[in-house]
Amino acid sequence: MTDSATSSSGASATTSSELKIEDLFHQKRNEDSITKIFSAIYAPVGIIIFLFRCFLGFHTFLVACLLRKSGVFRMHALRTMCSILGIVVEKRGERDETARVLCANHVSILDHLAIDILTPCLLPSVWDIPSVIRWCFGYVDLGAARGRDHLVNGAKKLLAKETEMPLLAFPEGIITSGEKALIKFNTWAFEVAPIVQPVSVRVWRPYPWKVAVSVLGATWWTDLFYFFALPFTVISVEYLPKMEKKEEESLDEFTARVAETLAANLKISVSKFGISDASEAAKRLRTDQERARKVVNKEKTSPRLQDARQMDECAMRIKQSFPTFHLSAIRRDLEKTRSQTATVNNLKAGKITVSAADGQVGKVTLDASSWRGVFDNRKWQMIETNRQKYMDRGVEDDN
Repeated sequence: MTDSATSSSGASATTSSELKIEDLFHQKRNEDSITKIFSAIYAPVGIIIFLFRCFLGFHTFLVACLLRKSGVFRMHALRTMCSILGIVVEKRGERDETARVLCANHVSILDHLAIDILTPCLLPSVWDIPSVIRWCFGYVDLGAARGRDHLVNGAKKLLAKETEMPLLAFPEGIITSGEKALIKFNTWAFEVAPIVQPVSVRVWRPYPWKVAVSVLGATWWTDLFYFFALPFTVISVEYLPKMEKKEEESLDEFTARVAETLAANLKISVSKFGISDASEAAKRLRTDQERARKVVNKEKTSPRLQDARQMDECAMRIKQSFPTFHLSAIRRDLEKTRSQTATVNNLKAGKITVSAADGQVGKVTLDASSWRGVFDNRKWQMIETNRQKYMDRGVEDDN
């Protein structure tokens, strides 16, 4: 297994080095046009299913609270109820009881639930979630908010006290698409115990409900809505053979070896990016989305140009800020947008094309419909020529 992981990692080294941090995440829920159309048609049915499953989900929550976490009946009851909720959990491989730490990749907000149904486990609480939900689903406060040392020490003390359930860790620290590469693993989980068992998690949805389970910067309740609204989602959990840290192996080397083994099973690579890079990418995405939203709102609130005189004045103002563009091109775009803000944005984005007629006086034809265009083109060419002469004369006077 290790040799295959190493060879797979070497073969994909070039590919992983060419990846950008944004490539490791889904950017949109629906990237396929057919899925978008089908989702719009399915929306009324999906809302009804969502409301029904919210009611059923409350009862699932009660079952998780009342039954003993490590009990067999709780596992079977939760697995059945989750199937009705549209969360189908598949199991591959066998759990090795000698490994006190389970190490899994992170592709959805329900990864921990899927693994917990198959193997009751404990998960360090690093999210801001209600205390009741934390207690119900086995989250434990190990001091992650106070730093890495507190987290490691808390995990070691917990495993020394808790002999039945293992500790579940997601070393990536963030949800990815799981399709291109893994985020560079954090080493804290591999310092807790010398033996870990890798667990690979895959999530898929049937076509045409092939909606991304999570996107970069999404909230957990948004992801949960799609889990409940869509017909079903399959979470496949595979237990890989346990791995033990070698005596001559450093902590970083052991962490990298586990990551490469897990990546080889998923048929992807291990990226050079860490959790800090992913957090920065999420911040950039939110900033870009907020900026785009402000531009759209500004375009909606900006007054529309009503007549030719207003557009002529607007074209002259824009020309002062963008002197390299011909007045004819600016005026022609104003005819389409009727908005100074929209035309300026088009200029910045390079969306305004320069026509071959710009800068040419043209000939008057017998077609009366072309007379207006020829007249406007001659007018703007005359203004452009006189403006350039005035600018040249000012430069000569300065000299």
